[in-house]
Amino acid sequence: MIKHSKGIEKIIKKRISLGYNYLETLRSLYGADPREVWEIFKKYKFETKKKISLINLYPEFPEPHMAFSQWRMTLQSVERVIKKLAEKNYKEVCFLGCPVLGIKFNKKYKSSFLLDIDKTLISYAKKFTKKAMVYNIYNEILKQLKNRFECVVIDPPWYYDEIKLFIKRAAELAKVGGTIYTSLPSLLTRPPIIKERFDLQKWLSDCKLVISELSPIIEYEVPPFEYNTYLDIPAFTGEAWRKGDWMKIKKCDEAKIKLKINKPREKWLEFSYNKKRIFLKKKKENKYEKPELKTLYPDNSFILKTVSKRNSLIKLIDIWTSRNAVLKIKRGYFVIKEIISNIEKKDLEIIKIISEKYKKSPNVIKAECKDTIKKLRELVFK
Repeated sequence: MIKHSKGIEKIIKKRISLGYNYLETLRSLYGADPREVWEIFKKYKFETKKKISLINLYPEFPEPHMAFSQWRMTLQSVERVIKKLAEKNYKEVCFLGCPVLGIKFNKKYKSSFLLDIDKTLISYAKKFTKKAMVYNIYNEILKQLKNRFECVVIDPPWYYDEIKLFIKRAAELAKVGGTIYTSLPSLLTRPPIIKERFDLQKWLSDCKLVISELSPIIEYEVPPFEYNTYLDIPAFTGEAWRKGDWMKIKKCDEAKIKLKINKPREKWLEFSYNKKRIFLKKKKENKYEKPELKTLYPDNSFILKTVSKRNSLIKLIDIWTSRNAVLKIKRGYFVIKEIISNIEKKDLEIIKIISEKYKKSPNVIKAECKDTIKKLRELVFK
């Protein structure tokens, strides 16, 4: 089997010989990482291209966040998927982990049930449907929802263990004879992806699940966190490039699907300002300390230079925005939480709030907190 990097290089050289630019090459590379593609591409052809502005295809929703792996399909892909579902005339469709797709479907056909971890999006959905629940994929499916749906649609994070967990939950929700639709990462998304796809086929068979259709019909918008991550690549314009496969699975029989489930320890508090989201890792300490923040890179860059949650830096993040700006808290967690909670207020108001809460002189708070307030304001509003 050809090595991942050698395979990418071979395709890139072929594309360049055909006159492709960087974005055209990236879009044709089966999900390969933009930075990896650029490092190879620039050895053979250098180009720069004007960046487009950050595009939000769904302005009614809060910005997607990398902590929830929230890549959203383009409008064309959403319409394509909705049309396929509507043609089948399912009595009720469950959307698990793809709330935007579920909301769009429900607005047209009023026959969907939404399950997702994102409380903000579920609150929005509840404005026009009672069939929406906050649900964490690591928890058991409610008894009343098991074996209920003719069709279950999922769009899981593109990590092998999470794809299997989402399929397990979808199989628990679906009736025998029911249909599951899921996205899959393309063939060059990461080095072990071919082996993962082989293993997934075998695992599905063991679970009495049969692949009945597979087609490369879905594309994703570039979310703000990805836009900022790859902005330093000269030829990365910000246009949509990420594609995936769309797989149809039939549940042929009941099967007990056993998986080792490692539930993430991190829990996040969410703050939202103008659709921009700030996640703060939950901690238990509750005392006054002079706040101190630290960047994760030697150049003091705020922006996380990856969109992979497998990166070792992820576990160090304490503050994480939907624009992929990150910081670590060295000390003063609860003071920093107070600042973020009141970041839209003036400095003197924030200082007064902290002073009264911790019974400390405003002058002391001003001296110890003004730099942190400035840094957090830059993080939130930049």
